[in-house]
Amino acid sequence: MSRPSAHLDRKLIGAARALLPRTGLDGLSVREVARRAGVNIGMFHYHFKSKEAFVRAVLESVYGDFLASFHEAAEGPGAARERLRAVLVAYAHFARRQRVFYAMMMRELLAGRPEMIAFARTRFPKHAGALMDLIERCRREKTVRDLPTPVLCMFAMSAMGVPNLAAAGLERCGQKRIGGFPVKDFIETVLSDRMIETRADMVLAALAPARGGRK
Repeated sequence: MSRPSAHLDRKLIGAARALLPRTGLDGLSVREVARRAGVNIGMFHYHFKSKEAFVRAVLESVYGDFLASFHEAAEGPGAARERLRAVLVAYAHFARRQRVFYAMMMRELLAGRPEMIAFARTRFPKHAGALMDLIERCRREKTVRDLPTPVLCMFAMSAMGVPNLAAAGLERCGQKRIGGFPVKDFIETVLSDRMIETRADMVLAALAPARGGRK
């Protein structure tokens, strides 16, 4: 008997990636995923056996996309400071592209969902460790402030990631205007390619060694 198409698992994962930001982990329905993917529910059980295994596969697919771009930037050419900038830009592009899913992951983590905690515990150290290694190298080369590496890491990641969470929140609550700007224009401006690049430069400027030797 021939093996059912391997493409069906990707269709199911794609359907879940579209549904999860709205449903969360608790509200994700296997039947709805299969219906949206146009796949017989029997094929769901063939490929994934359980909802828990399926959720892990969905999270892995999103994180795999992120990690590939992250590592490409971190391991690319140039000095450590140049690669740090590339990593910040890659992170912000991913968070923009997946901002609704990204916000869902943060929400589920803060809510203490066991599946998300287990996932974060084993996966997040991969990119956080790589970023901290890069920042530590910059610190040794004296191209960033001589402050604890975790402090520098959290500042950089927050500056590049929080705008995407804010944008997802504004979109979710249906806000029309903010600070005199239409929300659509506000989000498009803040998350534009140009502003991502500018924000990375602002982060590096803030991390640069202070004049006069002050920290």
